[in-house]
Amino acid sequence: MRVHRLEIEAMGPFADPVSIDVDALSADGLFLIHGPTGSGKTSLLDAICFALYADVPGTRSKRGLRSDHAAADAVPRVTLELTAGGRRLRITRSPEFARPKRRGTGTVSVQAMVTLEEHLDGRWQSLSTRNDEVADVVKDVLGMGMTQFSKVVLLPQGEFAAFLRSSPEDRREVLERLFDISAFSDVEAWLAQARRDAREELDTARSTLATGLARVEDVLAELGEPLTSTPDEPLPYDPAVGPLLTEVVRELDARVTATMTAFDAASSAERAAAESLAAGRAAAALRERGARARTRLEELAANASAHEQRTRDLDAAERAATVAGHLAAADRAQDEVQVARAAVESTGRALAPSPLAQANDAEVDAALEQVRDLDATVTELARHEQDAAARSARRALLRSRLADAEGQHAAAQASVLAAQAEADDLAEQVDLRAAGAARIAELELLVATTAERLALVDAAEDDHRRAAELAPRRSSLHEALLDARTELLDLRQRRLDGMAAELAAGLADGDPCPVCGGAEHPHLAVATDPVSGDQITAAEHRVDQARSLLTAIEREIEVLTASAASRLAGLQGATRASLETKQSQRRAELAAAHADAQEHSVLLTRLAAVRAALQTHEDTLTTLLAQTRSTTAVLGELDDQDAASATRAEELRAAHELCPCHGGGTGAHAAFARLLGDHRAARTSLAESVTRAAVASEVVDDALTTAGLRDTAHVRAALRPAAEVAALRVEVAHHEEESAAARATLDDPQVAAALCGDEVDIEALREAEAAARAALLQAQTTRDDAARGLRLLERIVPEVLAAGAAVSTAQDHDQRVRDLADTTSGTGPENTLRMRLTSYVLASRLEKVAALANERLAVMGGGRYLLEHSDERAARGARSGLGLRVLDQWTGRVRDTATLSGGESFMASLALALGLADAVREEAGGFDLGTLFIDEGFGSLDDDSLEQVLTVLDGLRAGGRAVGVVSHVADLRSRITHQAVVHKHASGSTVDVRVGTRSDQPAA
Repeated sequence: MRVHRLEIEAMGPFADPVSIDVDALSADGLFLIHGPTGSGKTSLLDAICFALYADVPGTRSKRGLRSDHAAADAVPRVTLELTAGGRRLRITRSPEFARPKRRGTGTVSVQAMVTLEEHLDGRWQSLSTRNDEVADVVKDVLGMGMTQFSKVVLLPQGEFAAFLRSSPEDRREVLERLFDISAFSDVEAWLAQARRDAREELDTARSTLATGLARVEDVLAELGEPLTSTPDEPLPYDPAVGPLLTEVVRELDARVTATMTAFDAASSAERAAAESLAAGRAAAALRERGARARTRLEELAANASAHEQRTRDLDAAERAATVAGHLAAADRAQDEVQVARAAVESTGRALAPSPLAQANDAEVDAALEQVRDLDATVTELARHEQDAAARSARRALLRSRLADAEGQHAAAQASVLAAQAEADDLAEQVDLRAAGAARIAELELLVATTAERLALVDAAEDDHRRAAELAPRRSSLHEALLDARTELLDLRQRRLDGMAAELAAGLADGDPCPVCGGAEHPHLAVATDPVSGDQITAAEHRVDQARSLLTAIEREIEVLTASAASRLAGLQGATRASLETKQSQRRAELAAAHADAQEHSVLLTRLAAVRAALQTHEDTLTTLLAQTRSTTAVLGELDDQDAASATRAEELRAAHELCPCHGGGTGAHAAFARLLGDHRAARTSLAESVTRAAVASEVVDDALTTAGLRDTAHVRAALRPAAEVAALRVEVAHHEEESAAARATLDDPQVAAALCGDEVDIEALREAEAAARAALLQAQTTRDDAARGLRLLERIVPEVLAAGAAVSTAQDHDQRVRDLADTTSGTGPENTLRMRLTSYVLASRLEKVAALANERLAVMGGGRYLLEHSDERAARGARSGLGLRVLDQWTGRVRDTATLSGGESFMASLALALGLADAVREEAGGFDLGTLFIDEGFGSLDDDSLEQVLTVLDGLRAGGRAVGVVSHVADLRSRITHQAVVHKHASGSTVDVRVGTRSDQPAA
């Protein structure tokens, strides 16, 4: 992979767009990225990682990528142009961020976006805008994930220094993230699961065998009497229990045969006893039946006279019943004659004032016809009288309504005048309030403007206050810087004074002196107050730290002072007091305008209501006027109808004067017609009822002759109620049926024989039958228990034998799987180093890494140190195989990595990081690293070591590789001419690309 261009906007500390031409920057193969602490050097590497993987390495979060210095509506984005896998790609990615709403207040979330383009046929062509598709392409062309990329391309020196000194277990976690050992992890997991499955299979087989043996023991325990082959102790928990179980089944089968023979004998005895009991019960029943029949005949003979009287009474009642219906009909006919005669007399008395009371039927019929002919005349006359009364009542009601309408008309006129006056007054007030409400928008704008200017005053005062609070801190930091410089100068002077003693400390007898060349050293210099290089480095670091802190706080005070001056300049001389006075006045005017607007709304509502009421009153006036005119017209029509109706009523009265009712009213005419009709109907009914009575009398005489009865008195004496007749019939029939049944029973030969024979002992037969049945049940239970036990054993024993075989198989399988799984997990007795399979694979990777690292360390360390992989067994049973130590070739001793000095640790860590990068690249299939970044760590090197490290980095440039060094070490600025300088400002960081010049020279 080779990086060509990196563009950043509104991300990290970079508010304004930053564009870095990496091709030009890396033209010499080695380039430097430097700048003050916190300026954003590492943010450039984070931007590369975010463009590729939508995330950043380490503990930093991608949610905070948007720059706090950028404008509120600025869109954060990073664009990376690179070549990988033979393809020229450009990735533009924007993280999720919040921007202000275009309308109203608040913010709205903007989703993350990505665009992938490829340079084809001389132009950029879009490939995808989906995050998953872009991730697939990046994975395909780079061949590694973000964790590997951040360790291979962006070498984090600080992390590998920790890797150098970490424990084997911590080192294993790092190696697992860098190297793909998932296949071996899967093998470990599979074997561990197979071990659990084999143990579970063995436990299940043993449980099945134990369950089967327990079931066999339960069956044997339920048999009552034990078998001769049954052991006294529980069945052995042994797969070889088969022969014993087979003998138990054979003996139980013989017992089943014996119990079946005993059951058959008991069954025959029980049937014989049951038959004897049944025969005895039958004979006893026959004797009892004959005795009951003889007793019943004697009782019936004693009641013979009563039976004969019931028979005679039943015969007389049945013959009288044949005449009873005709007799009842004759009685009803006579009753009807009496009723009809009484009706004729009653209607005659009602007509007594009229001569028609004594008239014959023809005269009554003629008078009735005349009355009915005048019914229509009387009905019409009644209708005219009713209509006249209704018109009179309606006339009174209309005259009352006319008077009410005239009163309502006057009231409505008064309401119209009052509503019109109120509407005119409200319209005038609405116009006055509208003028005040129209100033609201203008006054709100003035109030907001004044509030913003007051906020500027508050912010300026706050800046002055914060700057004043920082002044004592600046003074203390200035004094601390002077103290640190004084300490550094003192240490350097003491270092120069002690250099002779330091050279003497490294001499041994026979070694040439580096100053005079002599091999003898009679007077070695001794340092009374020695100072080490580490002390000088620590003092320089304290000076740099104090200077950085002082510079930062001075810049902060300067920014606060400039910010306060800028804010106050925008006020154009206005003071807080004048602004607050003006704000108070404008707020009062705004409150008055809001009151006018509120009152304007209320008045508009009231005006609309008054105008609606006015329209209602006017509509009421129109309606009342129409009602008055309509009522007057209806009164005229009623007068015309009264005149016409009176003329017709006189004509009808004259026609009714000739009626037999003597010209009475409508009700009298109807009553006379109804009374006359009732008298004529009563006369007709009387004649008909007399005829029916004569016919009924003749029918009764004929029925008496047919039934052989003397007269109606004899019939009435013999008649009985139907229920009493039915009861007599039942008693007579019952007496005859019981007599016949008793004689039939005594005539039965079996009953006669039983009465002549001896009495049977039923209780003795019952006891014999019960004893036989109990013996049968016991034999059946014994047979069923033995048969059930045999069936159970025949089903269980094969299962037990199969379970025993399964236990043997499962034991062999469990032993083999457990041995293999324990070996791969590092817990088996044959794995003496207690190394897991994955640890063994990682150990081979670490051995390869150490070999690759030593190629660089041989140059950087002058050939003194070599990194060695150690697979010595760890103490106290810990896992082994990932140890790392240092071989000092000057002394021939192996040292712990923690004993290296700061500079030595850096060189060893850098060599280890480069070795890991080479190993991971080989693991990824020979991935070509066109661009490499090394982040920090050079401050701990002396000049010679730094020169050796740069020599190694120069070697990395072989084959066209570009190496970027991220550092703030001053010496690197004069050694590396191609630089990207990151500047830190209060408004955000910027990047200055310098090609072919040192940092202390102007940019080309």
